[in-house]
Amino acid sequence: MRMPGNFARDSSTAAQLKSNEKGHLGVSIFSEILDIKLPYSTIIDYAHASLLRHSKSMFVEIYRRLSPVIRATIDIALSQQPFPHFFHRRMKSFKDLSFIKATEIRNILFYGFLPIFHQHLQHDYLGHFALYICAMRLFHGRAILGPRTSDIANDLIMKYYQDFSSFYDGLENFVLHLHSHYERQYRMYGTFSHLGSFGQESLIGYIGSNRTGTTHHGDNICENYGIDLMLHHQIENLYSYTNIVDGPFDPDLNFDFKSNDSIIDFYNAECNCKSITCCLRAFRRYAVKQRIYHSLIYKHRQKSVSYFVRYCSKNNSTSCLFGKILMFFKFSNSNSTYALIEQYSAQGLFSDLFISTTYYELLSKAIDHLFYVVSKKCSLCHDVVIVSQLSEHCIVFDCEEYHIITPVSSYDEHD
Repeated sequence: MRMPGNFARDSSTAAQLKSNEKGHLGVSIFSEILDIKLPYSTIIDYAHASLLRHSKSMFVEIYRRLSPVIRATIDIALSQQPFPHFFHRRMKSFKDLSFIKATEIRNILFYGFLPIFHQHLQHDYLGHFALYICAMRLFHGRAILGPRTSDIANDLIMKYYQDFSSFYDGLENFVLHLHSHYERQYRMYGTFSHLGSFGQESLIGYIGSNRTGTTHHGDNICENYGIDLMLHHQIENLYSYTNIVDGPFDPDLNFDFKSNDSIIDFYNAECNCKSITCCLRAFRRYAVKQRIYHSLIYKHRQKSVSYFVRYCSKNNSTSCLFGKILMFFKFSNSNSTYALIEQYSAQGLFSDLFISTTYYELLSKAIDHLFYVVSKKCSLCHDVVIVSQLSEHCIVFDCEEYHIITPVSSYDEHD
């Protein structure tokens, strides 16, 4: 495990001998500029350090070790995997890594790698990389493990760092060492989904293409940042200025409520009138918390899957269930909207795939909150839940004997 002292010695040796010492060609100019330790001196941009550098290097190395037949299988699975409609970029095959974007690497790392590769890699090898994936997802999204989220993420990333040389040769570089500072950075600045630099790059690019001959780029950037801050301070509710209004929309006037026993039972328990067709209204889509959910009766969704969701149980708000939204409906005399969901029951724990590895105990603290194994067969009965019980959209990976489900990590990162 290489530490700061190793990097300093290798850099000095490279500078003196004018040679390549474990990737070092000399002493960096930042060694004299940054006199305050990381991450207090500067924020480490995870999009560049973790996605474009470390993850991409790991993908290249792992892909190199696979047979041509498995490579072809994985490339097809990556490129054809559907995502919710708001994913502007999905996943690229590994044969196109030279042209891959950071967002596409994030989608592979956070969502696609474990569900697709778990059938093709040796379990210890996969378990070691799963440490990294789970740690990055914990750092990236909301604190799903409560106050101990950053501690568990740090345990995962440091174990990954500690055992790295047992699995890989020549990749233990300074970029990997930067990950040891992520826990403190997370505590100081919050989740990584809010710390990406691509939003700033987009702003600078916009200014660069609309500068109309000016040479005062710095003044332009400062002015735009000033306007942005002023607007955020003056607007109390930013959501009120968006075009997305919470509630059902896209009504289906021809839906046959009498064809579903679950709706009939729910209607009989909740309403005393005798005309179900007059009392209920069906909808294809619904917006809740500025997120749009589709249903299976929405026919213009193309290849996107925005109807598979995680939702809370009616009787136990802490337990989570998974299913496909068949449709939305509401009573004509009520503001409450309900979702009719085709439930898919849990088939086991994802951590069971790693039970034979040395990383099982550590992985089980996090991985079962990120990936779920569910049956491919739906339950016979449908759930009727109020839409406020919908938690997140899910990405569904279709394996031979089961589905692997993983919820969306963050909704507000620059894409």
